[in-house]
Amino acid sequence: MKYPMLFSPLKIGNMEVRNRIMQTAHAKVFGYRDGLTNAREIFYQRERARGGIGLIITGNRLVHPTSNTGSRGFNWGYRREIIERERKLTQTVHKYGARIIAQQNHFGINGSSSASDDYRVLWSSSAVQSPAFGETAKAMEIEDMEEIAEYWALSCAYSREAGFDGVEVHLAHSYLLHQFHSPMFNKRTDEYGGSFENRMRYPLEVIRRVRERVGKDFVVGIRIPLVEMAPGGFDVDYAVKIAQTVAQTGLIDYVNTTAGTYHAIGYAMPTNDIAEGWLLDRVIQVKRAVNIPVFAVAGIKDPAMGERALTEGRADMIAMTREQITDPYFANKVRDGKEQDVYHCIRCNQGCIGRLYEGRPITCILNPATGREELFGGDTLKPATNAKKWIVVGGGPAGMKAAETLAKRGHSVTLLERNSTLGGQVNLILKTPGRDSFAWIAKDLEHHMREYSVDIRLNTRATLELITELTPDGVIVATGSEALTTGYSSVAPMVDEIPGIRQDNVLTVPAVLRDPARVGGRVLIIDDDGGRYMLGTAAMLVERGVKVHIVTRHNGLAPNMTQTLDLPFLLPSLLKKGLTYTVNQWVRRIDGGDIVCYDLFSGQEATITGMDSVVLAAGHRASDALYFELKQRLTNVHRIGDCVAPRKIGHAIYEGMLAGRELFDTSVKYIETGSLEHWTNEEFAT
Repeated sequence: MKYPMLFSPLKIGNMEVRNRIMQTAHAKVFGYRDGLTNAREIFYQRERARGGIGLIITGNRLVHPTSNTGSRGFNWGYRREIIERERKLTQTVHKYGARIIAQQNHFGINGSSSASDDYRVLWSSSAVQSPAFGETAKAMEIEDMEEIAEYWALSCAYSREAGFDGVEVHLAHSYLLHQFHSPMFNKRTDEYGGSFENRMRYPLEVIRRVRERVGKDFVVGIRIPLVEMAPGGFDVDYAVKIAQTVAQTGLIDYVNTTAGTYHAIGYAMPTNDIAEGWLLDRVIQVKRAVNIPVFAVAGIKDPAMGERALTEGRADMIAMTREQITDPYFANKVRDGKEQDVYHCIRCNQGCIGRLYEGRPITCILNPATGREELFGGDTLKPATNAKKWIVVGGGPAGMKAAETLAKRGHSVTLLERNSTLGGQVNLILKTPGRDSFAWIAKDLEHHMREYSVDIRLNTRATLELITELTPDGVIVATGSEALTTGYSSVAPMVDEIPGIRQDNVLTVPAVLRDPARVGGRVLIIDDDGGRYMLGTAAMLVERGVKVHIVTRHNGLAPNMTQTLDLPFLLPSLLKKGLTYTVNQWVRRIDGGDIVCYDLFSGQEATITGMDSVVLAAGHRASDALYFELKQRLTNVHRIGDCVAPRKIGHAIYEGMLAGRELFDTSVKYIETGSLEHWTNEEFAT
């Protein structure tokens, strides 16, 4: 076996796990209707269990009604009704050979008092302000602390009754028990504040109460932050002290690691801007300090890196959570020597964390089945009843996914791509800093297309004549979109084109990414995008020594990057290198190197002078001419992705999957909101 340590068993307390690959707790917002485990979560975890994972740790089971969150959709672990639901979950996971632990948590200050259908009070160690929603909490009184500890123990007891293999007490990510042990939050002056021993008093009381309730023969672990990554926050020496303090009590069976706080939440789930394995040097310090298993969380997706970490004694278990959100069969593929078949996580945070911060159920932009396993999981892709001959036009993400899925079902598929490479606009993304991981999108889809014998024809311009000559039974058009050159924006809906925009020094983002030498030394970016499409372009130019100023319609720079947590990684270096920007403005007209802007609220004008080039990050239009031409002459013609309307990669791949399943009719391809969060007593482990 290529990775013997990764696929060796591990003993944790009285539990043995079949391999060292784990999934850490992550919120999914699947419990929308009633806060109880439902079919959507069971199908999700079943897919990972039968994909070969060793250990699953569920997302938060909230332990008390005062654990307000930022949205609905979390599970309430203290409600007795959850036991039946959870038992179905644990039985399903166990039937596929995996182990499962329930994480227990209280959000403390980092929720919203308005997230429920009533108004509530936030409880925390101290009456400090939340970095999440800016609210001030009530400092918990002694009777509050007693009540929470009892509820916590009760929730853990329910998890044991439901068949979980253990529970994890959350001491990280700025949640309640972190708020007690960290000086960043704990400002108390009684016996629960001040010294390290006092700040650890309440977390230890909760852990002790949990152990008393679940018994000695049940796994109890903790999750701790190795570094807070906020100004003045603690680093690994403090984390080691926490781990030692708790482990020495004999109350726990493992230590699970992480990083970050809500003051620096990006470090809890870093994008590809932070190196894979970045926490391993800190993890090993905890490993050396305790004599119980230590779990490594470090953005790892490479099995070779996980194997090295285990072999070198840095950790006992390797978290590959987002990798298994992307490919739930990762473990089996790697174990069976089929590593080339893995769909790689690109650590973009768009489908998982980005949707979570929008209050929506998670998915994966690369794996449309994620969160929709009941409809699109690994056992739902059925062979075509009648094999047909399909033509797919366009080798971007939408076209590739459609071709791959059609071919997997047994159809004969020819893909026509006018360029010399596959990937479409993903190839432009690769030209921006921190986006090298996006290369996996085209690599993985191309590999699977070739595996299923898709006839890929590069440097081939699709025409009506060529397609007619190929005599297809059906055609899928995925010709993408092209950048608008008008500067139109919804902030000025009656201005179809910015005056003066048709001049040689005005370029679109794609034009600049294809040939950055076309811009001069001073560049103004007109931003209607508000995301990394724009800011990544700015970063590429700044790295080339270009002076960049951004004029944005938004009330902050790149606000759409806040959900994906990558703005704090990209912005500091740009500002240090001289990037400047103006918010709440749009462009009135362009006159050579002079750009007249106006404030969106006051209407006051100001002129920016001396610019060599202007770059438009202001919308796309569908490239749909071929579709309409084919539609007039042929039958069974469909379009997907940006060819329908310009959107994101996740939309394109999702629609490619639907097309590959031949789900074109609106009566069958749409999922009604909440329909996957049902409950059923059917057998999940068939």
